[in-house]
Amino acid sequence: MEPPRGIAYFLENWRNVAMDKSDEYRANAQECERMAASSRNDADKSTWLQMAAHRLRLIPQPDRSASDRFDDLETAKGTHQKRSDDSH
Repeated sequence: MEPPRGIAYFLENWRNVAMDKSDEYRANAQECERMAASSRNDADKSTWLQMAAHRLRLIPQPDRSASDRFDDLETAKGTHQKRSDDSH
């Protein structure tokens, strides 16, 4: 027995559905930024920019490796140590 079409579609296309949602969030954020740019009132502009930032935060971020997270922390701490590509 085959699963109902809706479930089969979801199972085959779940990544595309997630990608479409991310594109939707990006488009919404761009529209919020356009509205902010056309706002004459600073409070309205701030609200539009906050809404844009919120929509961008809704986009799932890829998992980062431990090495990438370490590099980010090292950069943020500002040790200014040159990256070593030597193996030990």
